[in-house]
Amino acid sequence: MQWAEVPDASLERVRTLLRLSLAAVFTLACIPLQGCDPKPEFVFVLEAPQTVELAASASSRSVGTGTPVVLYAERTTEGSWSRIPYRELKPDQCWMAAIPPQREAAVADNLHWIVEPANVATFNTDFRSDHTRTVVLSKQGIYTFTPSTAVWCEAGRSVAATPLRIEVHSR
Repeated sequence: MQWAEVPDASLERVRTLLRLSLAAVFTLACIPLQGCDPKPEFVFVLEAPQTVELAASASSRSVGTGTPVVLYAERTTEGSWSRIPYRELKPDQCWMAAIPPQREAAVADNLHWIVEPANVATFNTDFRSDHTRTVVLSKQGIYTFTPSTAVWCEAGRSVAATPLRIEVHSR
């Protein structure tokens, strides 16, 4: 089978039609997206510092070296939030689309954990549907785990829970 020669002018017309067709398809695909404004009509802003509490626990307070320990934590938050139109926000003002929940039953995987003494704890950071955090301690001793949380819309503020003490012994 042989291909017929296409004159340059005809080939150029085909290329132009393809470009216009692609541009039209792209434009039509984007039109619906232009109507989507990611900014909500109303938002919530914090009126005063919040009261935040953490309660932490562990699956065991005494384990053998290398035995995983499951860490649990619950967070409660109380604050005064006002609903305002988005357009009334001040520059760089923190806002939320919805008020943060008052009680979060499982947040261990969303906390910062400080372990003392350091360099003996290995945290498993894989996602867990129960929102717990597992840790393995590699040496005998008594370890202190202090979880802390950032606070919504209060830059630089964190709240710590009462530390947990876990004793690690040889197996």
